[in-house]
Amino acid sequence: MGNKRLPDPLKRREILYGKDTPPETLIEYGRLYLEEGRWNDAVEFFGRAHYKEGLFELKELALREGDYFLMSQVSEFLGEELEAEEWKRLGHRALEAGKFHFAQKAFGQAGEAEGLRLAREKVQEMEGER
Repeated sequence: MGNKRLPDPLKRREILYGKDTPPETLIEYGRLYLEEGRWNDAVEFFGRAHYKEGLFELKELALREGDYFLMSQVSEFLGEELEAEEWKRLGHRALEAGKFHFAQKAFGQAGEAEGLRLAREKVQEMEGER
């Protein structure tokens, strides 16, 4: 890809939502965004390209990082519901990373009462410190 830079917001929109944008171009930009750590942009490009390999890569990243929002986007683009165990795994990772709101949402999705209770306590502690 060379020195290709990320597009400005207008160009990004044109590429992402353009009717004539080939999947290869979407994947290429998705990779650029991924390399820059802009995962939510990457998921949009991979999703529009129906690029499952990239979406699965982002799914693993979301699980590792405890990123509920990214996981929700990936799941939507893949058209699949996550298993309760995956939500639990994400919830535990989110707790470890201090992402208590994400943990709360993930444990809620998993139906994991103990994890949900713990995440809620952490959120309340955090809000009490303000």
